[in-house]
Amino acid sequence: MNFKTPTTLLTTKNVKTVKGEKFGWKTFILYMSPFTQNALGTNVCSHASKGCAEACLFGSGFGGMFTSVEQSRMNKTNFFLSNRTAFLELLCKEIEKIVDNYKNKEERICIRLNGTSDLAWEKFKAKDGKSIMELFPDVQFYDYTKNYLRFNRILPSNYHLTFSRSENNDEQVDKLLALGHNVAVVFDELPETYNGYKVINGDLSDLRFEEQGQNVVVGLKYKNMTGKGADNKKAFMSGFAVRKSSVLVEIAA
Repeated sequence: MNFKTPTTLLTTKNVKTVKGEKFGWKTFILYMSPFTQNALGTNVCSHASKGCAEACLFGSGFGGMFTSVEQSRMNKTNFFLSNRTAFLELLCKEIEKIVDNYKNKEERICIRLNGTSDLAWEKFKAKDGKSIMELFPDVQFYDYTKNYLRFNRILPSNYHLTFSRSENNDEQVDKLLALGHNVAVVFDELPETYNGYKVINGDLSDLRFEEQGQNVVVGLKYKNMTGKGADNKKAFMSGFAVRKSSVLVEIAA
């Protein structure tokens, strides 16, 4: 497997995560290449639907404008798949440095490891038989996931997961909401409620862990893809994204 080994893994360059800074949080995010977009063809988004794949923002934003950004994300994925031990070692060293740099600052730090992937980081042992989250118990970690099986595990107390709806997992959405978990849903416009649950504006920040215990639907407005060949109609045609008008029809019925 030929690829350039990355020297850094985390970034703070994200339009949404920077919104957390006004709430006192500095977010570091790990961007990898999704699905099977790697040298081995390994799927790093095990529960992604067809609609999710078609609406993925991997090739949008900086990834769509600069091939170097897309290649960098693929390098990280190839590095993880080819030498997980070395990858996790680099990740630990990077987090250690971040923690040290922010120890005397008022701004708190949080880390999102699945920027454009859906890996079960709680399962990977980074050092001394511990996961990344267990090694850094004072750091807040969070992610979105479509893997409902992860909610059957006892997660580290500093790792918060939000379930993500797609066109083929409504059964899991209903079950997890009923159990008190929050679920992210993509809309064209945000309704007030969805399936009887309050919808909050998830685009105000990416600090999903601050909504823990609220038992709400996290409404995310659909972001138009900007990459080559992007077709923004597919997300709604597949049912991955929800139109507000269809929610209102359901309520009226």
